[in-house]
Amino acid sequence: MSEDTRNLSDDMLDNTKEGVDKAIDSVSEKTNEVVNKTKEAFDSAKDKASELADDASEKLHDFTDTAKETYSEAKEKASEFAHEAGEKLDKLTDAAKEKASHLAEDAKETYTETKAKAKEFAGEASEKMNEFAGDAKEKASKFADAAEDKLEDLAEDAKETYTEAKEKTKGFFQKLFGKK
Repeated sequence: MSEDTRNLSDDMLDNTKEGVDKAIDSVSEKTNEVVNKTKEAFDSAKDKASELADDASEKLHDFTDTAKETYSEAKEKASEFAHEAGEKLDKLTDAAKEKASHLAEDAKETYTETKAKAKEFAGEASEKMNEFAGDAKEKASKFADAAEDKLEDLAEDAKETYTEAKEKTKGFFQKLFGKK
């Protein structure tokens, strides 16, 4: 083999090695980009899910506090109303002792109905508060499920991208070196 042929052969080998090194660097760089983008997407989704869960929890807490305050105010007003009705009943009874029989029965009936309505109102307020808390819990659960599904999709996409890059790199080297 002549010196020129040997130098040409060495140059071709060096060029081939250089090309392979560049290809490996390029594939490695692309793979790192995909991994970094996947990690960033995952971190972003995780942060967003955490923010949304915190927001939902805060809103649920605010709504629960508002419902409790409303219930407390309604209960207090109903109690005041029942108390005022009782006081009025006592005054009517004292003022109308001569007609007490008939008037006392009417007043007692009014007091009983008022008390029953106040209890009914308090019960309805309690039911509405429980319904609201259940709805908020269900919505938070649905959101968590949706976030989990999205993260699973992102992980699957990253896995597919990695597999494709791996297969392309393998195919490139097989074509380049003729190996299987």
